[in-house]
Amino acid sequence: MSKVISFTLPAPYPLVNRTTGYSHFTAMKQKNQMQREVAAAAYHLRPATPLQRAHVLIERHSVGTPDTDNLWGSAKRVLDCLTTPAPLVVRKPGSRQRMKNKRGLGFIVDDSPKHLVLNVKAVKCRLCEQKTVVTITELVDDEVMA
Repeated sequence: MSKVISFTLPAPYPLVNRTTGYSHFTAMKQKNQMQREVAAAAYHLRPATPLQRAHVLIERHSVGTPDTDNLWGSAKRVLDCLTTPAPLVVRKPGSRQRMKNKRGLGFIVDDSPKHLVLNVKAVKCRLCEQKTVVTITELVDDEVMA
């Protein structure tokens, strides 16, 4: 039986068209804010070990529907919060240890195609119903990743 984790963020995730052009520091603040929102909504739902293979459905409920490339590209910040942090290989002795997916909360192992099937949908709704719904379904070995 596959696990299903579902949570709702109180607002639609920000689109790339609204977040490009900001300084590095502002972009970092926005990414940290997204991590805090996901942690507040779903930290208690986190599995003991990250899911090895998963299907992630992100539904962006908003007044308008964005174009497809903007919708999918913008989902990256939400997806990065679902991954698991991992140390990168240090090439030179004495170098500072850096992390891959440092804002990850440990829901899924990685966002590579080997570990993830991603679907992103735009849902048109009224202004008072805007939100982001994230559903993570574990894929068992006998299920086909498609």
